[in-house]
Amino acid sequence: MNKQLKIPQPVLTEEQMEQINFTLIEALHTNIQVYLTYYKNGQRITETRFLQRS
Repeated sequence: MNKQLKIPQPVLTEEQMEQINFTLIEALHTNIQVYLTYYKNGQRITETRFLQRS
């Protein structure tokens, strides 16, 4: 990947992490679809998922 296209890894606050955790737990219990955006190798990747217990 071109280094000029890479983005810096975001830093989440404690409040942001708590909100993400709450949203994921709610999605797991209500079977609603979530949009997950995560950082990997200098890129933000967004996926749509239904969460399931394993």
